[in-house]
Amino acid sequence: MAEEVLDKILGWVARRTDRLATWHKFPFPVALGIVLGHRVNLRNGNLSDTETAPPALEKCDDPGLPEGFDHREFRTPDGSFNDLDQPWMGRAGQRFGRNVPLIDGFCEAEDRLMSPSPRLVSNKLMARREFIPVPHLNLLAAAWIQFMVHDWLGHGANDKTKVREIPLPEGDDWPGRKMTVLATSPKDNVSPADDGRPDTFCNIETHWWDGSQLYGSSWSLMERLRTTPDGKRLDDGTLYLDNNGLLPLDDRLQDKRPGQELSGVNGNWWAGLSVLHTLFAREHNAIAARLRAEYPYRDGEWVFQKARLVNAALMAKIHTVEWTPALMDSPVGRMAMRGNFWGLTGERLTRAFGRISNSEVIGGIPGSQKDHHDVPYAMTEEFTSVYRLHCLLPDDFTFRSADDDGMRLETDLNGVAFGNARKLYDQLSFNDVLYSLATEHPGAMCLHNFPELLRRIDKNPEDGIFLDLAAVDVFRDRERGVPRYADFRRLIGCRPPKTFADITDNKDDQKLLEEVYGTVDRVDLLIGCLAEAGSARNWPPRFGFSDTAFRIFIVMASRRLKSDRFFTDDFTPEIYTKVGFDWVQNNGFFDVLARHAPGLAGHFSDVRNPFFPWARGA
Repeated sequence: MAEEVLDKILGWVARRTDRLATWHKFPFPVALGIVLGHRVNLRNGNLSDTETAPPALEKCDDPGLPEGFDHREFRTPDGSFNDLDQPWMGRAGQRFGRNVPLIDGFCEAEDRLMSPSPRLVSNKLMARREFIPVPHLNLLAAAWIQFMVHDWLGHGANDKTKVREIPLPEGDDWPGRKMTVLATSPKDNVSPADDGRPDTFCNIETHWWDGSQLYGSSWSLMERLRTTPDGKRLDDGTLYLDNNGLLPLDDRLQDKRPGQELSGVNGNWWAGLSVLHTLFAREHNAIAARLRAEYPYRDGEWVFQKARLVNAALMAKIHTVEWTPALMDSPVGRMAMRGNFWGLTGERLTRAFGRISNSEVIGGIPGSQKDHHDVPYAMTEEFTSVYRLHCLLPDDFTFRSADDDGMRLETDLNGVAFGNARKLYDQLSFNDVLYSLATEHPGAMCLHNFPELLRRIDKNPEDGIFLDLAAVDVFRDRERGVPRYADFRRLIGCRPPKTFADITDNKDDQKLLEEVYGTVDRVDLLIGCLAEAGSARNWPPRFGFSDTAFRIFIVMASRRLKSDRFFTDDFTPEIYTKVGFDWVQNNGFFDVLARHAPGLAGHFSDVRNPFFPWARGA
């Protein structure tokens, strides 16, 4: 009851103060209370269920799953039975939810879908003029968020039967003078209850924070990851790594992508993903070894599934208490995000005395009571939209020796992508690649900073198939019914802009926005969020992204933990094992790095956050 009263007070304060100024303009304790109030309001008003006829599951129907698989003790590969009362919830193949009312989530009408042309938006507002870095972050920060997004969501292959043409501006030099894009895969089977509702799309990965980017979202893929190249299934609970501790090659993709490594999700692969997948595959095996030593009477399947459970929780913790505070490097940002895990009690007291309160505010979300806030859990289309962070990637990469900082290789984004990521290890050590990424900077999330190589991807040049990912990003939001910037802000309780000056203080960008869009209500959500980098009101100091995007992060970052049984009711030593529970509580990214790249410890030992630039030199 007391927590309900506190929530009402915080929600009221957040609504009232937002009329005066953005939360970061207030003193620390007030600002923190406002952020918590925004979470209350977003939970109450910005979670919409799109499911109308979810499947009735009596058991996990993932093909090949052993009959005796214990979904009470383990995460199922496909995400079913996380919620024991609604076992379909969060399963791979279920629909994306929404963060706006369904009435406001319809796809753009035909006359607006290409207006203004996504290619014009790309050329005028997104094209990188020169690389704009984030000096206080390293490139592992860019890799990490893609690593996480691949865990949470994927829209799958596009619909080859539905081709859309994106209008080209006059004088555009696009190859063949025609730009096309495939529509998002068709919505799933609908029922009469879907009549009059927005189109829906399905998540091909599990919606849960369960490490599916590493383990896959099906039993069959999980089995491949535990099998040697000669077909032997590992029976000790480990993932297969080669003699150098590297990921295996994906034998099903070698004709198409020579050198492509195998993992749970290996699309849009590059060196940063290769490094993180390798590190956490090694971490899985380290956890498995510790479990085998402590529980020698347990079989390999038990060891594997418990190690997977622990590894997924550790990755969620790292994201919550290390990555997110690095991207929100202000006192309020750090406290708000670390508070999701440790609560106001803080890490030191919690580790010393255990959880002292059932309140998520005081004791943190892990170990609190599960709560879906009256809406079945799902990743959302709006969450997908605000996590379009391609600007973080540079076009050019320099790799140096971890031993003496000497330059070893210069290449571009193409040179580190797909199978070329694995080829780096032919010229460089794993530590060299990791060190180089940790000492270089990502790009800033702002206008005019989208990687040029992603604005012309040669998908199949022989057949004239090229892709402008910036234009596609804009198109996808319109196609999937994500409201444009002004409407979006209104729908999430923010002050909508009335003029272009309300979006950015930059006079030149105000003129460009008006030239491209004409009126402020037509600005796309992605563009508005990027333009906020030039706004003193809407860009919190030392934040890596806009306040508009942050509002969705507030609600969904908490929801990924609060809705998950394995982070709430079953975040216990009984489910994780005493050894596994302690592993999650007592480890972070620095520990993972020290375990699997000990030779680099001298470069990160004095760094406050592992996603800040490491020390260079010998």
